[in-house]
Amino acid sequence: MPDIRDPIHGFIYISEDEQRIIDTPSFQRLRRIRQLATTYLLYPSAEHTRFPHSLGVMHVSSLIFDKVFDKRKDVLGWSHEEARKYRQMLRLASLLHDVGHAPFSHVSDDLFDQSVKGHEGMAGKIITESEIAPIIDKIGEEYGFNCHGIAALITGNAFNNEERLLADIFASELDSDKMDYLLRDSLYTGVKYGHFDLDRILNVISLYFQEDRWKIGIEHDGVEAVEGLILARYFMFTQVYLHRTRRIYDQIMIQLLKDILRAETGTGRLPKDVRAFIQWDDYSVIEKAKTIQSPWAERFLNRVHLKCIWESEPALTLEERIVQRESELQIKEELESRYPPYQVIVDRYQKPPLKFTLSDGSPTISIISKEDPAITYSMKDRAPVIAKLEEPIYVCRIYADTDIAKEVRDYVRQRSAVLRRGSK
Repeated sequence: MPDIRDPIHGFIYISEDEQRIIDTPSFQRLRRIRQLATTYLLYPSAEHTRFPHSLGVMHVSSLIFDKVFDKRKDVLGWSHEEARKYRQMLRLASLLHDVGHAPFSHVSDDLFDQSVKGHEGMAGKIITESEIAPIIDKIGEEYGFNCHGIAALITGNAFNNEERLLADIFASELDSDKMDYLLRDSLYTGVKYGHFDLDRILNVISLYFQEDRWKIGIEHDGVEAVEGLILARYFMFTQVYLHRTRRIYDQIMIQLLKDILRAETGTGRLPKDVRAFIQWDDYSVIEKAKTIQSPWAERFLNRVHLKCIWESEPALTLEERIVQRESELQIKEELESRYPPYQVIVDRYQKPPLKFTLSDGSPTISIISKEDPAITYSMKDRAPVIAKLEEPIYVCRIYADTDIAKEVRDYVRQRSAVLRRGSK
């Protein structure tokens, strides 16, 4: 089997069939899609791409599969052939889970045509409509699956219990995707926030049976290791992913992409056709930015960003938070009516770093009882240290062109004071 040297995981082993997928133009394109979008303009070494990350997720998924199968094979009831089939399906889905990302990764998530349903939907199209499809079909002949089955694992259309378990391994609140990108992003940005004990998590990860299917869980003595992963994700969000300079370049790139897409496609949306879509990557966007008549191109190409002139402070109570958010929304509307977006951008972001419960109330991460593996507990109940992290991270920042920075800052301060007094 060929092997690939990786700075995170050491050697990653691939099969010759998997190498054929990796060598396709659709997958090689991931070498030209930066993992952290515009973050390299802030952290100069953050030039890593979706290509090694995809290999890393496949590797970690395989490690998780091997661990849980070894622990529970006596009760899983899978034959040797079934285990090989599920492991191969998992490896292919993990390898290809990001193949549908558009230029600058998540920055362009909202620019897909609605019929495509995001980068997961585009991944499904690439897997079933590109040169990757016959390779997967050939691999699957031995096991009894095809390219549509692999696409379904990524798009969320896999309803078979075994396949839902496979999807949980690379797409859940405790998945191989996070385990790879936290370590990888931490390394290439040069920060320590994303470090956690991967080896320990792999040792304590297991399966439990509930609601007529097997699910991923954590053994009772693995709580602290998972707490470390959750805290790593929280700190990477607050210190890297939501850094004020990274956020403004994301906003600049969104505006630039919209201008380029309007000029290129007339729709302002990314192409739906697979062959047309894979021509778009970070490099092609930068080349188009060099010739397009757009004020955003100058800002991006020559690193001339708007300056952060105001940032909201944390509100202590729910009542204060409500007043604060309403005031900030009103100020946002006022600024956007007074200034063009090229001069002033208001960036409001809210997202929980972790979901402890699903919409049906079931836990996203379960702790398996030491005494009875049929009994599980919610991670939220067993780890009070990180329970509060379910509250959304919220940032509101106002950016302005240097020439009007003082004017905008003074206006925001004045309006904030007036609105606060009016709410009392």
